[in-house]
Amino acid sequence: MGQGLQFKRKVVKGLSERLSSARSVVMVDFSGVSVEEITELRSKARDKDVGYFVSKNNLIKRALEGTPFACLESDLVGPTAFGVGYDDSLAVVKLISECAKEIGNLRIKAGYVDGSYATAAEIEQIAKLPGREELIAMLLGVLQMPMARLVSTLNGPITKFVRTLSAIVDSREEEQSEVSDEGGNS
Repeated sequence: MGQGLQFKRKVVKGLSERLSSARSVVMVDFSGVSVEEITELRSKARDKDVGYFVSKNNLIKRALEGTPFACLESDLVGPTAFGVGYDDSLAVVKLISECAKEIGNLRIKAGYVDGSYATAAEIEQIAKLPGREELIAMLLGVLQMPMARLVSTLNGPITKFVRTLSAIVDSREEEQSEVSDEGGNS
């Protein structure tokens, strides 16, 4: 019995360590999901630097105690798996939401994203937000736009001046060709 208790404490400590560095957590009910589907989900999670684990609810409850994720305790009913986001808060939300659409039996229970508890419906809404890379690209586009407009505005008078000079040169060349045509026809 002592070894069992020691093992449980070790598991709880490991879960606590995983959660301590997490920025966001999404809980899912995986009832009826095949082993192949879970394996694929785990593979996708690794590719996106997202953690995915399953443990007994009573051990997870102990690991949640004293953490910001303690608010998720009431949702620990039935089979529960955790998706955990470390660097990018939205990565886990987007991954789990995408997988829930692909895997019919995978249901989102609740989550904790950037300091706030989120219901399953809220997780789905958050998943629709642009990701970090998309936001950076949008920001760069917005920052680049005024510079492009400034360059265009500064080039406007120069371009107009060059066109005017070109028109003058063209008209003078036409006048000279008319004069030389007239001189040659007399």
